[in-house]
Amino acid sequence: MNIIEKTQKKIETSRKKLAKTIELKSYRKLAVNFLILTINLIIIILYFSLSQAKIMIVPAKEEITHSMSLPIKEEVSLNDTELAISGNITSTQVEDTKNFIVESTSTVEKNASGNITIYNTTGDRNQIFVKETRFQNDAGIEIKINQRVQIPPKGQVAVQAYASEKGKSGNISSTSGKFQVVALPYLKDKIYAQVDQEFTGGESVVKVVTPTAFNNAKDAIKQSLLEKAWNILSESNSDIKKENLVIEITDLNSDANPGDKNVDNFTLRAKARINSLVYDKNRAEEIIKQELIKRIPPDKILVDFINEPIVNASKDGLQVTVSATAMVQRKVPDAILNQEDIIGMNEEEVKEHFTQITGIRDVQIKFWPFWVRSVPNLKDHIDIEIKK
Repeated sequence: MNIIEKTQKKIETSRKKLAKTIELKSYRKLAVNFLILTINLIIIILYFSLSQAKIMIVPAKEEITHSMSLPIKEEVSLNDTELAISGNITSTQVEDTKNFIVESTSTVEKNASGNITIYNTTGDRNQIFVKETRFQNDAGIEIKINQRVQIPPKGQVAVQAYASEKGKSGNISSTSGKFQVVALPYLKDKIYAQVDQEFTGGESVVKVVTPTAFNNAKDAIKQSLLEKAWNILSESNSDIKKENLVIEITDLNSDANPGDKNVDNFTLRAKARINSLVYDKNRAEEIIKQELIKRIPPDKILVDFINEPIVNASKDGLQVTVSATAMVQRKVPDAILNQEDIIGMNEEEVKEHFTQITGIRDVQIKFWPFWVRSVPNLKDHIDIEIKK
């Protein structure tokens, strides 16, 4: 009986242990499932709470330019309906004289010249040669005599001669050999000439007044006249600016002209009337900006002005020409920026959606965090901006 009771007790103990083991495993499985569910829930919450999309719309841009002329008046009142700027002119006359050194050189080709002796070795022929009778050596160099000569039999005559061709090829020496009479080839061994004095002057370097040097000289004296005028005018009005001076050359004389050769230096004498124009440049710039803005089409908006307006005064000081250039872009209606239209779209779909709209040149998209690949479902997590 004790054995049976002991056995039953063991069985009961084992059964209780098994039940506890099964119960513990069930709790563990339930805890694991709960943990997985919690993690998934956290991921879903993070996805929806952190996911963001920033869409940058880049509208099409273009430049527009406007130019106009504005009259200059001594006084411009607030009641003046004409677009004008205030200004006045002061004039003075100045003169100056400057000397300029010629540095440019040029190579000039001429007919080289020298002395020759003509020999007549015949025993009975009295030979006469007229001016410019031609002689030629074996190298083909031809020379001509400068005057009429007569050579008696077995005689010789010295005479000046020059090369037929211009250039340094005519600079011949006494080693150039015999020169035969071109018209008397059958007497080449009996009547001939030889060089006594080397021929020179076939090529020479001379100083020349080039157009560039002459124009540079005119520019230099012009600047000198402006400097003189500014020194005079600025003493009476400190508002005068050198760059606003307008010069009119009334007299210009030179003792050399472009193309003149063998000139070491030349002198320029000039007189000029200098007009000093003082005007309200700021008002001119403001007017052109406002006038350009008025000409922007209704479907476009101003982005910014490109550089500062350009203002140029006329020589007579009666008006200024002013121009300005601005960058404009198309207006993007608020209706096409509805976040609900792009919910759930990926990057390519968002780009295709906006670039089909007239006036949009490009679309830049950023998703955050890194795992986000499409536009969130929450409108307040979608940011759409227009880039200027």
